[in-house]
Formats: sequence, structure tokens, C-alpha cells
Amino acid sequence: MLTLQTNEQIFFGKNGKPKSVLLDYKVYADMIEMIEDAKCIKVIQKREKESVITESDFKKKLKLS
Repeated sequence: MLTLQTNEQIFFGKNGKPKSVLLDYKVYADMIEMIEDAKCIKVIQKREKESVITESDFKKKLKLS
């Protein structure tokens, strides 16, 4: 698992609950990359379970459409 080192600033609302966070842009960009990687991994795992067809079968299906 990847971890990020950050010196974020947390801003609190009137009720004392966190309202927003100020991040360094590099940390933000790294977080976005990690999220995109996780989405790609999920798609790969899903597609690994799909059946595989041969090239000739694929071409036959294309001609039927």
C-alpha cells in the first residue's frame, strides 16, 4: 500500500467539524494518480474473469453486426 507524507491544513467550521483541507499540489496529484490506478486495477480484475474469444470468432461477430 502506498502512503503519502503531507503537511495538510484542516479548517474547521463553526460546529467544530472539519470543513476543508488545504493540500500541497504534489500530494493532491499523487492522490489522484492513486485513485486512477485503483480504478484501472478494478477494471483489469473484472476483465480477467471474462471469457476470451479467438480472432476468427471476433471477426465473425463483426460481420454479423
